[in-house]
Amino acid sequence: MFSRFLRGSSTSQISCLVRGGGCKSNTSQSLCPAALQPHRNVSLFTGRLPRWKLGVMQLLSGLRHRYCLWRLRRLLGVAFDEGGFEEGTRQAAVTIIDAVRQADWPCIRSCCTDRGSADIYGLSQMRSPYCSLVRFQREHLRHALPVRVVRRWIDGRYYVMVDMLFVGLRNLLDLGTAQEKEEMLQRIQSVLVNSQIDDKFEPSNCRLAIAEIVLTFSMELGDPQDPRDIDGEDQDSGWLVDSYKVQRFKLISFSPKTLNLRVIDFLKPVRQK
Repeated sequence: MFSRFLRGSSTSQISCLVRGGGCKSNTSQSLCPAALQPHRNVSLFTGRLPRWKLGVMQLLSGLRHRYCLWRLRRLLGVAFDEGGFEEGTRQAAVTIIDAVRQADWPCIRSCCTDRGSADIYGLSQMRSPYCSLVRFQREHLRHALPVRVVRRWIDGRYYVMVDMLFVGLRNLLDLGTAQEKEEMLQRIQSVLVNSQIDDKFEPSNCRLAIAEIVLTFSMELGDPQDPRDIDGEDQDSGWLVDSYKVQRFKLISFSPKTLNLRVIDFLKPVRQK
């Protein structure tokens, strides 16, 4: 999903994103294809998949998405609200992302299962180099898709477990004041220095953060003798986060004037055992 999302984002689409805030193009002429063609540096997209293979990947992804929704309706009954579930998981993802970045134990404890809260809080204490840059609000989560639905027997009860994939894309400089933008630039520079990454792009370039985040949601199905008998229950209040994982995180340095792109891929930290 992450690579397909990145390959499917043209430079014009990225320009539309950054024009919403953070960096501004000077004139409409700066976005003219004829004027920009000699200056384009889009080596990032030269390795894109053949169109037929990309189409197959999209088809399989769509089938898996529909199967997961069918599985949820099968387990939860006719009371399952697809739109409400997607909206609720988006809001939960935003809450957990902020809580992990701030190492907010009370928030993590209230939103997560007993099994997951300790692990997620431990993850927040690891302080990965890019942790301070993982900042997404609801409008920045471009995809929210169920990728796996299972029913598990845990401690004498049945639970439904849903892996939700979120792809976030944000211009890190779309902030309200000049001071906030300056603080973010300093934070980005600090992350690059700590990661021993030499950023050769101009400070005026936009900084786009793109991340692939997977959250596992868990809800008890009630009486194990009849796990489908939950139609009358409030399903929205039963979901808790069982795990949180940033699978991939990239920082894109982008010039709206020349359409130059540089992708900085951060490696996941290794846990010490």
